Amino acid sequence: MFEPKFSFTSKIINSLASIERLYGQLLGEQLVPSLALKLSEENQILATHYSTSIEGNPLSPRDVTNIILGDQIPTTKSEKEVKNYFSVLNRIFIMAKQREQISVDLTLKLHAELMADIEKEGLGKLRDSGVFVGHKTKTEIVVKHSPPFHAEVQIKSALDNLYQWVNKPDDLHPLIKAGILHHQFAYIHPFFDGNGRLARVLTAYFLLLKNYQVAKYFILDDYYDIDRQLYSDTLHTADLGDETHWLEYFLEGIAYSLQAAQARIDELKRKGLEEVTGEKRVLVTSREEEVLQLVIDKKAVKTTDVGDLLSVTRQQAHALLASLVKKGLLTKFGKTKTSYYKLSSTPKPIA
Repeated sequence: MFEPKFSFTSKIINSLASIERLYGQLLGEQLVPSLALKLSEENQILATHYSTSIEGNPLSPRDVTNIILGDQIPTTKSEKEVKNYFSVLNRIFIMAKQREQISVDLTLKLHAELMADIEKEGLGKLRDSGVFVGHKTKTEIVVKHSPPFHAEVQIKSALDNLYQWVNKPDDLHPLIKAGILHHQFAYIHPFFDGNGRLARVLTAYFLLLKNYQVAKYFILDDYYDIDRQLYSDTLHTADLGDETHWLEYFLEGIAYSLQAAQARIDELKRKGLEEVTGEKRVLVTSREEEVLQLVIDKKAVKTTDVGDLLSVTRQQAHALLASLVKKGLLTKFGKTKTSYYKLSSTPKPIA
């Protein structure tokens, strides 16, 4: 079985303590649904922008927002990358509720969705030939990373070993595991394209499985985009077998992202102060909050969607949706069995 090598330095220990403190503060935030929904949507858009930007996508945050929230069909490669990444990001929230473990099959499905209409060959398939990570200059080809395996059977075996270690219950802090998963996936480099984006998606998914609410409260990619070269260089320091330096950087990045998330929450509160005080405060149950998150992920849901994804009866699903409609947070469309629910554009405040 795969066994990583790293040391618990004082920097790693201090970062873990800072992350837990900052994340605890975020969990303690009392946000009304209108602000919580806005924060979650903004975070998913930002995560999409930063993760694709790291790989060279030229679209601005405004462009990304327009593509994601608009109804136009993406035509350019950059637009398709953004649309696909956002779709995959939404999918992992639903998968996390179903507690689907990370596996090679899951990886192939996510890759196929991530690269749909972008890559014609190798879509959702492990590569079966050589590849390297690097760049060309006027005089030479600079190889930054040559993956350890170039045959499909070897790549699959390496991923199986990695995922067996990832899924194994143990006492290792999940944030440490997440960082190692991030590096090892990039190191194995199982596809011809999309490896960086998928490494970050799988890292976010693993943290969701460990009850770290990535995107709902914070994102992972903003820190990497500050200095893409430093991100790449630090990631590949672990290629030599010691994950320590990369883990120090990875955890520092999460702490940064949590601080940025707190700043966004504070700004949202300032902008929408009237929404969080007095008679305009709207309260929801934890179950209703899960329904709202599903609507964010899928944009529209039916009663059967809520029943299937939250493992509740049809009657319970209908009651949850009806309550959210009454509270002005959802709007119902249609009156038959094909009716569906979407977020209300202007939630109605109630006492």
